[in-house]
This record gives sequence, structure tokens and C-alpha cells, in this order.
Amino acid sequence: MRSAARAVAKRTARGIAIPPIFFHALAGKRSRKALFRYLGTVLRDFFWLQFSVKLGVRKIPILDVDHPLDKSVPFTPERVGVYLDFVAFWIRPIGYIRERFGREAEQDALESLLTLIDRCYRDAAEVYRFRMTTTKRPKYYRGHFLTIHLFDPHYLCVPSLHVIIVVLAYTFYRKTFKELGMEGEEAELLNRELYEGAVAIAETVLYIKQHSVNCIPAALYAMTRITPEEVTPVEVIRFTESLFAGAEDVSPEQVKKIQSHIADMYERLLLEGCHDDYWVTPLQRWLNAYTMEGFIH
Repeated sequence: MRSAARAVAKRTARGIAIPPIFFHALAGKRSRKALFRYLGTVLRDFFWLQFSVKLGVRKIPILDVDHPLDKSVPFTPERVGVYLDFVAFWIRPIGYIRERFGREAEQDALESLLTLIDRCYRDAAEVYRFRMTTTKRPKYYRGHFLTIHLFDPHYLCVPSLHVIIVVLAYTFYRKTFKELGMEGEEAELLNRELYEGAVAIAETVLYIKQHSVNCIPAALYAMTRITPEEVTPVEVIRFTESLFAGAEDVSPEQVKKIQSHIADMYERLLLEGCHDDYWVTPLQRWLNAYTMEGFIH
């Protein structure tokens, strides 16, 4: 048993197959319930919410939240694979936990994570129902981009669910690994892999022009309020300073401007939110300011 555990510990989560994890989720009563609740929320609060507006079933103002700094990050279609990996990104470590710690640990982690992700989608939808937000996407429809444009009307930009989920994932697993007693090189390797993966996916929201620099601090602020013990202001600073660090296709001057903008907007939302019971209120005020300035479709 110990030799098997050591063998698993030498692996990373990146090589874990996804289909068996869904099978195990369906096989467990608690995880199955959490999975169906999450899928129902995605259908209602992501897909139907957008398409109901696109088809004219409901009326919600749509704001353009582009920022001049967005142009400093070049449109890079080849990064779309990283962008689309964000679902597999939070699922793969569940398989690692099963191999390393067994079925019960897997079920506990899966139920907890799905419950948190479900909350993230539900809470973000409160912002989207107040004001929908969009950015200018390139008219590029090759390969995966055709699927993205067909199934994503692109009305749910602030806050970015991509950034919310990857930040939730790496902080959730960091905490879970520690609770499971994982330490040393194994924990360091996995946590580094997940952190770097989260940063890379967060960067792609700008590289493939699905979001604006305005969408990232809104997501980081959301996670500070949803999981405050894990996503602290210090953690947000660390994450922000990692974005585009060492990027060869974005100038150092522009990287600093992007990081400063994200940090400044995050701080503003955080300080304003200290006086609000519900975390979406500062975002609603920020969106109202956009409405007042006329950035509305």
C-alpha cells in the first residue's frame, strides 16, 4: 500500500483521465446530488441566462467593459486550448485524490468543491441579472473559436467565471491537500502545478479576447468574499503580480500597467465592500457608473 501511494505521489494531476471521475461522481450519492445541482445551475445561470437575453425573452442592459489596456495583450488564437482546459483543470485533482487517498476522500472533496462552484455560479448570476457585460471579440471562427461563439453569447464578462473557478480550484486543493496530510515535495509539486495553471488560464481570457482587464479584479474580489480565508488580499496581490510576469509578447511597461489596474480596481471594490453585507453590491455600483457614462448597448 505504501509503495502504491509513493508511486502515485510521483505523478502530477495533469495526467489524470477525466471520464472516470464523472463515473465516480455519478456512483456516489452525495457527489451525484452535488453534480446535478451544479449542472442545473450552469444550464440556468450561464447558458439560459445569456440566451434568454440574446433571443429577446428577457431584457437586461448589456454594457461594454473593454479597457484600453486590453489592446496591449495580443490576440493569440493558439492559446485557446489552455482557455478551454479550465473545466478539466478543476476536475483532474479529484482523480489524484482518489488514487492517493481513496474513495471517501474523493467523495468528500468532490462534494465540497461542487458545492462551492455551484455557489460561485449562483452568486455571479446575481451580477449578470443586474447588468450583463461584454467585450469586443475578434471575428475569428476557426477551430474551437466557432464552438465558443456558437455556445457563448458573451454577455457574462464581469466577473469572469473563468478566473473565479481557477482561483477557487488552486486555493481549494491547497487547503484540501493540507487537510489530507499531504506535505513535502508532493504537496509542493501539485500546488505549484495548480497555481501556475490558474495563472496561465487567467491570462488566456485576455489572450483570446474573451474578457477585459476589468473582468479579472471583479473575479478576484468575488473570491475574496466567497472564500475569504483562502483568497486573502495578500493572496490576490501574489496572483496579480504573477499575471504576464515574464511574458515575451507583452512589454514590461504594459505588464506593470495591467497589474496596477487589476490591483487598484480590486482594492476599490474590497474597500467599498467592507460596508456591504452582500459582495455583489460594489460591483453593481461599478456597473451603474458605466451605465451613467453611456457604455450601454
